[in-house]
Amino acid sequence: MFLLLLALQSALGEADETAALDDEVALVERARELDDEAWERIYAQYYPRLYGYLYYRVGDPDLAEDLVAQTFERAIRHIGRFKSRGGGLGGWLTRIAQNLAHDHYRRQKARPPDPLELNEAWMGGGGDPAHHALRTESTELLRRALERLTPDQRDVILLRFIARMTSPEVARHMGKTTGAIKALQHRALAALRRELEALGYHGPS
Repeated sequence: MFLLLLALQSALGEADETAALDDEVALVERARELDDEAWERIYAQYYPRLYGYLYYRVGDPDLAEDLVAQTFERAIRHIGRFKSRGGGLGGWLTRIAQNLAHDHYRRQKARPPDPLELNEAWMGGGGDPAHHALRTESTELLRRALERLTPDQRDVILLRFIARMTSPEVARHMGKTTGAIKALQHRALAALRRELEALGYHGPS
């Protein structure tokens, strides 16, 4: 269930961010040399979060898949320009994805769908009707709870737990300090928990 995943990710905290960033430096260097194994690793690591993020932005699974493919194509072409600057590879890829989504709607001259119109399709899982019902119920509760949060609280949750950006990446994206993002995340998750409880969700049985 997605809400359980969210709770687990919150409990894990920030302990592994430094190690992940150190490992990323070596991975990017290999990617710059067009190392196939490095790009396979990048794809496996970032595809799920980019797809989930783009799905929220465009509301169409096929279009989201196409935009993810374009994101990686553009990343391969421009990896030589990548610079961390306090962010990371995930943040850079997310910005590419955002730009592609924006360009799509500019070309279509259409208004993007509400990014909070969540759907369980990208979350995966089996075809068991009971599991499907639980995902659907949880998704709707999460959508309704997110609507009750402030814009900053919604953004930090979507970026941290859907796009899976690190705190420094989110800080750069939102124009705040890393400390401010960590404090905002703490308040946002507490607010989300209160709103979910108010809507009748009290955690997995």
